Amino acid sequence: MKIPDNGPLEGVKVLDLTRMLPGPFCTMLLADLGAEVTIIERAGGADIGPRRKNFHVDRNKKSLILNLKDARAKDIFYRLVSNADVAVEGFRPGVTARLKIDYPTLREINNGLIYCSISGYGQDGPYGTRVGHDINYIALSGLLSLTGKKDQDPVIPGTQIADVAGGGLMAANSILAALYFKEKTGQGQYIDVSMMDGVLSFNAVTLFEYFSTGKAPQRGTYRLLGSAPCYNVYRTKDDRHITIGALEPKFWANLCQKLSREDLIAKQYDASSESLEEVKQIFASKTSTEWERLLESEDVCYAPVLNLEEAARNDQVLHRDMVVEMKGPDSKNLKQVGIVPKFSLTPGKIRIPPPTPGQHTHEILRGLGIGQEAISKLEEEEVVKGCSG
Repeated sequence: MKIPDNGPLEGVKVLDLTRMLPGPFCTMLLADLGAEVTIIERAGGADIGPRRKNFHVDRNKKSLILNLKDARAKDIFYRLVSNADVAVEGFRPGVTARLKIDYPTLREINNGLIYCSISGYGQDGPYGTRVGHDINYIALSGLLSLTGKKDQDPVIPGTQIADVAGGGLMAANSILAALYFKEKTGQGQYIDVSMMDGVLSFNAVTLFEYFSTGKAPQRGTYRLLGSAPCYNVYRTKDDRHITIGALEPKFWANLCQKLSREDLIAKQYDASSESLEEVKQIFASKTSTEWERLLESEDVCYAPVLNLEEAARNDQVLHRDMVVEMKGPDSKNLKQVGIVPKFSLTPGKIRIPPPTPGQHTHEILRGLGIGQEAISKLEEEEVVKGCSG
């Protein structure tokens, strides 16, 4: 058996019609594992979209600019579809039908196509056509209401949970399942990914508590949300922070013994303000570095709160190759987030840097058998657009 050079998805052809973060993140995961991803950019010069120069979510992909409002561009797209395995789009519901690039249309061209739509609220329901962004989806899912301290305003999470996980990761996972089904049956299918659905499903523990007891956990009043001494964030003497996640009794006992405070063992889940204040004062007595030295060799669930600069040079992060460098389009070193997950036989790889929009237009059209004279004419008439990239 020949092991693929570029990862387990080598040979899988993906058309990426998305613009915002969820779709590009999804197709990056596929591309990193070997899929051949072509970004279908929209024409319009500066109106190409929010893609940022050298943004790592576009690595390992090629870029083709098509004006899909033109029938000739649409014909080029249909030719690509005929040989594709997956198409991913992130338009508002109804847009792809108007453009005639929706699943029913493309299924007539390629019955084996897996077509994934990523939207805020899904393709149907009373919110189907409502506009929104990450903060709106986490708000309606209940997640935002749980984030932060008791009696304070909800706190916006430090990353786009709905976009990256509820949208991008859910879509990639669903596409992989559909590819497995297609491998067995030869059939493609339609996938409807709702970012709000995805985020709602992340409330696994808190919804379980609500469904089981009829009482919904509230911000800062549940053991995983800041009420318990054993699972919390504490300020240190140097105004840094340390996290304690000692949910199991043995880990909490280990910590209390290391602190020479065995009397606190019985207060592991004591939600009284007195107990929390007592533990706060203990951690405020030493600097973050001092706590690191004291606890690093112990069987204690702790970690310092790192900023992004510190996280990017953390020993574990570097050991796992989660920050890597490659040559960018300008031949300068370009730092990238590493590849996840790690495969033993078919590891993914970063093959090419993020493209300039339209960088591969000529290459892709030539691959369809379109001659240079015809390409130039299409470009002059703004059906396609290339760049020197």
